[in-house]
Amino acid sequence: MLVAEAGGVVVGTADCMVLPNLARGGRAILFVENVVVADSVQRQGIGRRLMEAAVQLGESAGCYKAQLLAADDEYVHTFYGACGFKPLAQGFRRYLQQERTSATLA
Repeated sequence: MLVAEAGGVVVGTADCMVLPNLARGGRAILFVENVVVADSVQRQGIGRRLMEAAVQLGESAGCYKAQLLAADDEYVHTFYGACGFKPLAQGFRRYLQQERTSATLA
């Protein structure tokens, strides 16, 4: 997990996972999830720096690509495009369990 701090407070995170891979000459893949920046500090470059750090992590691990899924919001696509990512594939997802909330735990 990458963490961005400002004044000793966590203001952003990005979950990163390097996944071993048998294809592509055994080179790993970097998956990035849950890139989140606090509303109060958005548009200050924190998200971009998190993404740059994620790419550097992947490069240092010998990954051949960095991959992520993005929400269907145009501003999210614009952000990832500005970070050098391209919409090159269609993702598929199947949720395995419902998210638990305090109401479902009671």
